[in-house]
Parts: sequence; C-alpha cells; structure tokens
Amino acid sequence: MERHTTNIDLPPRRSIRPGTKVPRWGWIVLVLFSLSVGIGGGLYFGKQKASSLPKQSNLPSGVDSSKVTPLIVQAREAVARGEWLEARRHFQDVIEIDQENPIAIASLPLIDRHLDEAKGIISVSTVPSGAVIELKGIDEQTSPARFAGIPMGKHLVRIKKEGFETVERTVNVENEEVIDLVSVELRKTSGGIDVVSEPVGADFKLIKRAGDERKELIEVGKTPARIEKLDPGEYQILMAVEGWPEYSKMVRIENNRNASVSAVFAKGGLNVTSDPNGAELWIQSGDGNARKAGSTPMSMPDLPVGKHTIELRNADWEPIRRTVEVRDGVTQDLEFAWERALVQFVSDPPGAEVFQGGRRLGNGSQVTPFAVEMPEGEYQFASRFDRLSEVNSAAYIDSEAGSNVVNFEFDYGKVFIESDPAEAAVISGGVPLGRTPLTLSVVPPGSYTYELTKAQHRSTRVSGVVEPGGSLDFSASLKFDVTPVMTRNFKNGIGQEMVWFGRLDGWVGAREVTQELFERTTGANPSYFKSPKHPVDSVTWYDAMKFCEALTGEESARGTLPQGYRYRLPSDQEWSHFVGVQKLDGAVSSLFERQKSTAPVGSLAANEFGLYDVRGNVWEWVGDWYSQTIVSRMRKEDATPNESWVGTDRKVLRGGAWNRSSQFDLKVGNRMGAGPSAKDRYDVGFRVVLMRSR
Repeated sequence: MERHTTNIDLPPRRSIRPGTKVPRWGWIVLVLFSLSVGIGGGLYFGKQKASSLPKQSNLPSGVDSSKVTPLIVQAREAVARGEWLEARRHFQDVIEIDQENPIAIASLPLIDRHLDEAKGIISVSTVPSGAVIELKGIDEQTSPARFAGIPMGKHLVRIKKEGFETVERTVNVENEEVIDLVSVELRKTSGGIDVVSEPVGADFKLIKRAGDERKELIEVGKTPARIEKLDPGEYQILMAVEGWPEYSKMVRIENNRNASVSAVFAKGGLNVTSDPNGAELWIQSGDGNARKAGSTPMSMPDLPVGKHTIELRNADWEPIRRTVEVRDGVTQDLEFAWERALVQFVSDPPGAEVFQGGRRLGNGSQVTPFAVEMPEGEYQFASRFDRLSEVNSAAYIDSEAGSNVVNFEFDYGKVFIESDPAEAAVISGGVPLGRTPLTLSVVPPGSYTYELTKAQHRSTRVSGVVEPGGSLDFSASLKFDVTPVMTRNFKNGIGQEMVWFGRLDGWVGAREVTQELFERTTGANPSYFKSPKHPVDSVTWYDAMKFCEALTGEESARGTLPQGYRYRLPSDQEWSHFVGVQKLDGAVSSLFERQKSTAPVGSLAANEFGLYDVRGNVWEWVGDWYSQTIVSRMRKEDATPNESWVGTDRKVLRGGAWNRSSQFDLKVGNRMGAGPSAKDRYDVGFRVVLMRSR
C-alpha cells in the first residue's frame, strides 16, 4: 500500500491541552478508530488506483504482506488490552518492513502521545520492613512503599537495608495497572569468626564495637569455637585462662568471610598424690573460683603460670590445702596425707543420720550403724531421726585407738494397735499409717489419737500418751455396718455389684439384671433365651419397675438401704453419663459377627467406670417417654430420631442389642422406642440404679 492511497487526518498536537489527561479508554478508541480509517482508506484508494493502472500488489514492491498483516493484528489486540508498549513495538516492526505503511504511520503518533501521558504505579513491600527503596532517577521511599506516576518503560528498583544484602529488580511498566513486588525477602549479611587457644578451654567473650564504645555482648564460651552469622563490623575478642593476663584483639568481620583469632598461654604442671587415694582435687587459680579437677592420683600438665591453691577433700574429713607456684615448663610433684582413725556411729533406734559441721557423714546416704575413717581431732556431731528430737555428741577421734565409737540415744516410745476384725486402716492426723495389727516401733513422746476404719464397719478411735521408753497397746472392736458407704462400691443383698458414680451421687448396677436375680426377686422368668447368667429378656417396662420396687423393699428390710435412696430404672440422661467410651468391639452385637442369642452378663470388658454391657447384649429400659426432649437430644448427639413416636405410648430403650448389626442401631446417641407393655422383645432387658428418691 502506497502512502498517497490513504488519507488520515491526525489531530493536531495543540488540540490536546497540556495537563489534560485523556482517559485510557479514550486513547484506545482513538487508536482503534485510526486503525479502522487507515485500513478502510487504504482499501478504497487501492481499488481506485487498481482501475486505472495495471494490476499490481497493494504493498510496495518487495514488501511481504504475510509479515505485515499479523503485526497489525497483534498491535490492534495490544491496544485493546491497553498494552501500549507492546502495540508500539509491533507498529515499529511494521515500519521496518513497510516504511510507507499508513496504518503504522497514523497510529504511532497517537500511541507516543498516550505514552507521554500514561503513568504506572509500583508497590514494594519487604521482609523485614523498613528497607530503603530506590526507584532509579525517580524517587526514594521506605518500605512498604508506593510509587505513583511512573513513566512507561523499564525501571531499576534497588532495595537496601543495613545488615542485609542489597536487592535489585528490573520492573517493566507497560500499562497503568499496579505492579506489586510483595514481601521481598531480604537476606541478612553475615560473616564468621574462629576462636582458638593453646591450651584449649580458654574462656572468651565476643563484643561488637561501635567506635571506642562497647555496643553489644554477642557470645561467651570456651575455646575452640566458631561463631557464625555475624553482622559486618568491628568486634573485640577477649580470652582468659586462670593465672594469665587477659588476651584482647580487635577484628573486622566482612560479609561472607571468616576471620580467625588465636592466643597462646604459658603453662606448667603438677602431679598430685594422696594417702588414701581417691581424694577429690580442687584447684583455685589466682582470684578465680575453685573448681573440681578430678581425683587423686592426678596429673595436671597444662596449668597457667602463677599461684594456685590446691585443696584435697576426702569424704567428710577436714580438707588439706596448699598454695603452689606453677612455673613455665616445670612439672612439680605434690603429696598429701591424713592421720586417720576408724569411727563407728550407732544409735537407738538405729537408722539415724549423722552430721558433722553441717555435712552429712556416711557418703551422704548411710544411716546408723555405719563406720567411716576420719582424721584425728576434736569433733562435734549431730544425729537426726525422723520426728524425733536431734541428739548432739562431742567426741575426740584418736588415730592410735583401735576403734572410736559415737553413740546417740533418742527419746521415743512404741505403740501397738490391733482390731477385731483385723485389717482395719489406722489413721493419725489424716495420714494413713497401715493396717491392723500394726506396730509403730518409733513414736515421739506425746499424746496421740488413732482412727480405725474398715469397709462396712463403723469407725472407732483410740487415744493415749506415749512416754520416753514406754509402750502403748490398743485393742479395738469394730461394729459391722450393713449400710453402704458413700463413694464406695458394694454388693447388695441379692449379690448384685453396685458401682458408685459420683457425678450422679448414686450407684449403678455393674451388670444388666440376670435371669437368676430377676427370678429370685419376682418368682418369674419371662426370658426367651433361658440361662441363669444371661440378662433377663422379653421383660416389659412395668415388670422392670416392679423388680426395682421389690428390690428396694428387700434391701430396706435388711437395713442395707441408704437413707433416702431407692432402686429404679436410670433416666435417659443418667444412662448417657455412665455409658462412657465403651466401643463396639467390646459389645455383644452382630456388627462384626452374627450372634445367635444373648451372652452371659460381663462376658466382655467393662467401660472406664467398671460397667459391663452398657452397649450391646440387650436393649436397656430407661424411665423416659419418647418425647420431643428425646428428639432434641438425639439431634445434638448426631443421631436420627423418629418424630412419629413423639406423643405415643413408647418408652425409651438405650444401648443396642445382640441382634443389631447396623451402625445406626448401635450408635451411642440412638434411642429405640417401645410400648411399656411389650413382652415379646427377646432383645430387651434392663439395668438398675440406686439413687436418691425424687
């Protein structure tokens, strides 16, 4: 296409007032319009020229239309997307192929004008924040930063923060969309330092300096050591070995480089022996603290030059001290010895601890009688026995005597307690002492009261005064009490085990009521599966209630019924409390293996409260009617209620049964409903509770 075949009038530059920004959509419309006019005009004048001239291509000779057309299409699509730099590149590529292309010639000035006016936004955040963000040649801010009014094109973003490596990013602003550089991770600049000494084990401090002032204590330790991840800067290393002057050196840490500081200290040696061997050797160098160096015999070849105090400690003996001058390159031999004798410590009663000068004798664990070796001399000893008054004794230990004996006599008495029946618990001041018959061999003098208790027996007390060297003998009879004791399990008159359940302030039957107990109490056995130890089945709700009333009457007549309590069926809410966390693999059901009948009660493990078959074996009657309250509880427990049973003559059954094989039937929150007179249910039984009368 030749230039004179296209007639496009570009708007004069003065028509766009300085400072007036044309919206982006306006530029897009303007450029697309110029494209349409350019293409249309080119086609029209091309046809006119073709009618008067010999037939030839619309493009100048040598111009490849297969290259120009796709570039113009790509440029137009870029304009539509607002990608002005990309559109400009495509039109420039067209000009390189066809310098007279009217579409490119018409569009480029408009795109350039828009690029002069268009601005972008760059947003930068860093981790950590507070970094200096430089937008080269434009602006500088602290992160998080936001740069607005950025010209189109490529820009260099430099991110700097003290103690961190500088980061540079090139950002290409091609449109007016916000360019986010989010959470740019800054890597900490670091170096390292190796601290070594001869001999090893020198104490060191690493201090960061700012000029001549101390800035920060970085690390303390012993040589050899490597300290890494240090910020660049000036550091001071201080090293010290007891007996030597302190060593100090300044060192500069560079980024990603390791430095090294070493110090050599002069040394001498000591060889220490003692009689007897095995004494603890403690050494104090200069004004430092004493430290344990080991046990004799011992060689110490690497000691600092200077004065050292050597102290030997053996058991509870008086330590031996000596001050020694260690010289450079010289090893000295030192010998220590104690004049000693064997001392025997005894007491009445035996088993006392012995102290001398605040230190416990006998390796810190022995009690009388025991013997130790001690140096000759005058000693003051103290002996202690639990709950008895301390006894003191002065003694001279003679190294020439065959044996030295120190005896301690304590003031104490004895107490003997027996009861009928035996095995009663003996308590004094709330502290259990044991069970009768009980002998208390060592009792401090004074007045005492002892309480004797035994299950299902009335408690009793005995009192007396213990004299030094005297003995008290007590004999007590405990009266049998048939009334169950609160907080304790018991067996009732028909042999049924009742488990105390503190949350309900009452007892729960450990097992479902068996056919044997039901028949003994009521004289009947309605069960389909006849077996004495199996749970009673096919029992109506009314029959279960009559059993509870009969059992209450029997226990009351025996005098074994706690006052204000009676036997009854549990409520639905009580059953939910004592079911616990018993799992289905511990229940008699057909979930895992098909069952043919009920099983003996308690044939599987109990739950955490000691209750058997709370889930499975037989459904258990509870006292509640199937009501809207039951429906609400089931929904809260993620079970599916049967709302059609609400308001009908149905009582609630809990726990599932031997013949149930679905998760729905066996779910803890599921409730079955049945008429209280239903007696053909060979999968229904019950359990009793002993609770306060309502």
